[in-house]
Amino acid sequence: MSWKTRLQLSDLGPPERIEMICNGCGHVTKIHPGDPIIARYGQLYLDELERRARCRRSALKGQAGGCDATMELLLCSNEETHAFQAGIA
Repeated sequence: MSWKTRLQLSDLGPPERIEMICNGCGHVTKIHPGDPIIARYGQLYLDELERRARCRRSALKGQAGGCDATMELLLCSNEETHAFQAGIA
């Protein structure tokens, strides 16, 4: 079972965000805690959101149709990453 089946969109905490990357054109959309999309889709598990999400990049630029490719979700955090400190014995 992956993290996408255990987390709901409304479970995002302040340092976390979701990045949605288009599998067609590579457009990136970021969802932060408090975004309006959470009020609308907050009860969805992340795997459900990933299945439903479609890229709308071209449609937002005023072109008809849009990319309409599937999106991949990534869970990101603003917390600092620490290097591995121990050596191999």
